[in-house]
Amino acid sequence: MNGDFAAPGSVRIDGKITGNVNVEGTLVIGTTGVIRGNVKCAGIVVGGDIEGNIIAPERAELSSTSRVIGDIHTGNIIIDDKALFQGRCIMDEEGAPVRGKETLSYKAKERKDSKKAASEVKDALEDAKDNEPEPVEEKVVEAEEN
Repeated sequence: MNGDFAAPGSVRIDGKITGNVNVEGTLVIGTTGVIRGNVKCAGIVVGGDIEGNIIAPERAELSSTSRVIGDIHTGNIIIDDKALFQGRCIMDEEGAPVRGKETLSYKAKERKDSKKAASEVKDALEDAKDNEPEPVEEKVVEAEEN
């Protein structure tokens, strides 16, 4: 099938779909199933091939015969031995889009945190300089000889 596919319940796919798949329930990809597109579903069990990103807030299970090339965003993941997975895995409870605008890459977040820390250190040094005590002048008193 060429084109996007959507279904209100759970679905099993044993054929080939070139297009995005949107299923409200659980999506099962059989060992002969192939999807070339992004997948969005409540939960997924993969036995075949997917080339695209997967958003499955409840659960993602990759069986030993699965091949997934793309990012997975899920609340729970199970990857069997011999499963092939190339991509990023993002786990949280919300199941937000994999590459949403709010998502920062690790390096971008690291740079942002580093800049914030440097700014805080600079502010602390300036506060310390402003609150520096006045130098104390030492008076030398010479002892009188008797």
